[in-house]
Amino acid sequence: MADIDSGVSCADYDNLAGVVDEIIYGYWDDVSSWPSLPEGTENSPLTLANAGKWSGDVVMKNGCRAYKLKFTDGTGVLTMTDQGERGGESVLYQLDLVRSKTSDVVLGFMNATRGRDLFFIVTDKNGVSYLMGDRLNAAKRVAGDAVTTGTASTDRNGVPLRFTYECARSLVYEGDKTAVLA
Repeated sequence: MADIDSGVSCADYDNLAGVVDEIIYGYWDDVSSWPSLPEGTENSPLTLANAGKWSGDVVMKNGCRAYKLKFTDGTGVLTMTDQGERGGESVLYQLDLVRSKTSDVVLGFMNATRGRDLFFIVTDKNGVSYLMGDRLNAAKRVAGDAVTTGTASTDRNGVPLRFTYECARSLVYEGDKTAVLA
């Protein structure tokens, strides 16, 4: 354990809500290696900072890559909710976003991801990234709000998307976000 102090610089108080309007995603079975959960040893205990982040990178199999999904700014939110009873606690990650204007491409994405194992790298507007998916558990697209054409001319025509992932811990991802796209 360690003391958790208040912010000491102006940047420590910067805090912008929301998710950057572009996420990284891919098929879970296209990944060759995953980062590992943080762990310490008897001679080298974990710091609180290391206990809150994945160790390593997402690495794709040869011939596979991850992709970017651009969505409507101001519509993305990632939540991490503790769940389970004592001795069986885990964390439910949930990503909700909206892609404005229904199109064949976004409907094709919905069809291609239905029932498939996925992973996501989501970055918040403070520059902190989160990984949804690990070597044992995949993220999934789950039922969310309905695709809608809207009614009035001021309504949004759009496709709401929801993804969930269950993990043993709440963690940030500081690994690669460039080579995974190549």
